[in-house]
Amino acid sequence: MQAKVKADCTQCHNTSRITEQHLTRQQWSTELEKMDGLGAVIPDADRAAILNYLVKNFGPQKGAAKKSGSATN
Repeated sequence: MQAKVKADCTQCHNTSRITEQHLTRQQWSTELEKMDGLGAVIPDADRAAILNYLVKNFGPQKGAAKKSGSATN
């Protein structure tokens, strides 16, 4: 799923636009809806997998872990 998200999303955004956000499941879902409304092609068959990938890798818990890790450096 990483390759699909990267390929699809980086058509309009750089990767940091995704990786620096640490959104909740609902927030990521809203972002997907917004991008779909702006013309992004998000097949219904892939939507749940994309959402799961974004939450798992760029959810709020990842942002907290990253911040706490950088505070000790």
